Amino acid sequence: MRLFKSLLAVIVGIVILSFITGHGYVWGGIQETYFRGWKNSNIDDLEFRDIRVIQSADVAQPWAEKLNEVNPFTEEDEAWNEEYLSASFLVIQNDTIRHETYWQGHDEQTVTNSFSACKSIVALAIGLASDRGLLDVNDSVAKYLPRFIGEAGRGLTIKELLQMRSHIPFGESYSSPLGFMAKAYYRADIRSLVEPYTVTDEPGSRWKYEGGNTMLLEEVIASLGKGSLSDWVERDLWQPMGAENDAFWGLDAPLEEGGVERCFAQFYATTRDYARFGKLLNSDGKWGDRQLLSEAFTEAVTTPISQTTDACAAEHYGYQIWLGETSNGEAFSCMEGLRGQMIISVPELNVVVVRTGYSKQELKQGELPADIYRVLDMGLRSING
Repeated sequence: MRLFKSLLAVIVGIVILSFITGHGYVWGGIQETYFRGWKNSNIDDLEFRDIRVIQSADVAQPWAEKLNEVNPFTEEDEAWNEEYLSASFLVIQNDTIRHETYWQGHDEQTVTNSFSACKSIVALAIGLASDRGLLDVNDSVAKYLPRFIGEAGRGLTIKELLQMRSHIPFGESYSSPLGFMAKAYYRADIRSLVEPYTVTDEPGSRWKYEGGNTMLLEEVIASLGKGSLSDWVERDLWQPMGAENDAFWGLDAPLEEGGVERCFAQFYATTRDYARFGKLLNSDGKWGDRQLLSEAFTEAVTTPISQTTDACAAEHYGYQIWLGETSNGEAFSCMEGLRGQMIISVPELNVVVVRTGYSKQELKQGELPADIYRVLDMGLRSING
């Protein structure tokens, strides 16, 4: 009994100390992960979120369907899908579904976490504001967030945030429960988390992937006074694109308490609706007869950094989106997330490939996650036979 009481006292002490030191969020994180059999956050964690609903279109625009009977999966692909717990695989060409497969009990109505794939959605929201003359990507961030005036910002621009060239040392590790990204994912009041960070030297010359850049972009959008990030997406993208289902964005607090979108992740939607972002990029920002996003900004999103500045030679990244080429030399872009969530757009072929899943292979091919090329190859086989 004495041993039990001592152990209980130690546990209580640890819990109290965690809250005193600002790390109380780890207990919620443990509930979402280890208690459910995961080592980290995963795509099925919507039930734990405070959310802002992004309502579907009043008049939905379902995809046409003409399924190709060709099996796009080799034996190696089948093994990969099984090992890395693929949940959905969708291929659309010329606005028509050509292949669709679900695993893990998922179907066309299942909503899943995009993780970092939604960073690209934040970039599109910046484009909406730019098209309306509310900001310019060459503007100093300090114009919208005054704490970056002077040495704290060193002239940092919105474009440099979009391209991950801020030189702000946020950190990007998801493995440490005490790291920046774990705090951003689980703790409340994420703006206070970001606030102390400043530019460490003249920005622009180094590309470094860090979600804190996306969090600053959300602050810029909010500073415009034209609604939340979710408002922009719902009003100017989700509904005009004819989304069939509601989407949801995880918040750092309940909506009635002024919760802010965890904009670097926690966007939840169906696989079919995720594909709409791919179509938008393939169509130069146009949806039907409406230009939702200017052609100029859409092109900028998918233009390699190296083609926009002499300061940085990165060729694999645009505005919050990965860039590459197929084996035949066609350019593609990929909205990609932590567990291998992918929305791949190949404009020259008018193809969109969406993959969701619970895991991915931790390998790179050049600067890109290697699984992007595997998923793309499977997608192209599904239309080529």
